[in-house]
Amino acid sequence: MDTPFSSTSPAKLYAIMLKLRPIERGTLMAFSGELVHAAWLDWLRAAAPDVAAWLHEGNKRRLFTCSALQFPLPVPRMQQAERENVHLPLDPEKTYTVRITLLLSELFPLFYNSLMHFSMAELGTKRQPFMKIGKQSFLLEEVISDAESSDWTGFTSFATLVETARQMKLGNPEPLVLHFDSLTTFNRINLKNRTYGNHYARVPWPVYVFPGLARRWQELAPPELAGMVQKERIERYIEDEGVVIEDYDLKTHGVHFVNFPQRGFVGTCKYHLRGPDEATTPDAPLTVRQQLFLLSQLAFYTGIGYKPTMGMGRVRLCRRV
Repeated sequence: MDTPFSSTSPAKLYAIMLKLRPIERGTLMAFSGELVHAAWLDWLRAAAPDVAAWLHEGNKRRLFTCSALQFPLPVPRMQQAERENVHLPLDPEKTYTVRITLLLSELFPLFYNSLMHFSMAELGTKRQPFMKIGKQSFLLEEVISDAESSDWTGFTSFATLVETARQMKLGNPEPLVLHFDSLTTFNRINLKNRTYGNHYARVPWPVYVFPGLARRWQELAPPELAGMVQKERIERYIEDEGVVIEDYDLKTHGVHFVNFPQRGFVGTCKYHLRGPDEATTPDAPLTVRQQLFLLSQLAFYTGIGYKPTMGMGRVRLCRRV
């Protein structure tokens, strides 16, 4: 991969929370995913223009994700505002959050160094806006990156994900529960017959979830680990109904981008991964079920489905139950 920087660090994944405070009172649309996406690239463009240009224009691998601005409101109230496309008030006395994930190791030191430079530049001066989301400017209050402070922050490496999956001893069946926290959908089209065009699927069937994550693993993982996931075996396992939906608490949901509405779903889905497991080999050291758990942990950083770089598809693996 041609990048504006050389790759010498271990392949890691980061999930970071930015706590922001508006400079003045105003309003912002309830779902601001594409505005945060643009604001993040603007911030990065000021810190490293060549990297921002490469991420935005020269690369289709989606090496980061952004959430919408998270308001300090109960989930039902927030979801209602998203569905109705309500502009919510911003209060300088309150803090708001944005979640950023970085899927390329080199982006984290770039972010950290730029953040330190920004903080040093503020010393002895009036605090400068850190980020402008739409027409609203925000100060940076805190950066959270450790897993203990939030269910949505943390970091890991591809090697750690592999080793965690390798050590898993799975029952038969083994439950796997995914929590879809922000609007999720899958942009689907029949490649063999395009007569009816695409549609947006609003149920997380295994065939929609796991092959897409397998492709992301093979795109992002270092070459020596890319083969730990075999997409063809996963697709065959799904086709043979090795993984089924056992239970769910899902509901349809909708948000509004600047120029169009988008429908999808939120909630939790419990899958059963059914055995028996095949024998592992040097060429396939993880069973298919271990691979599905590995991919579910990857999804915490990459998101799932359509537009994860713009606030959609935020998901996490719930504790094994």
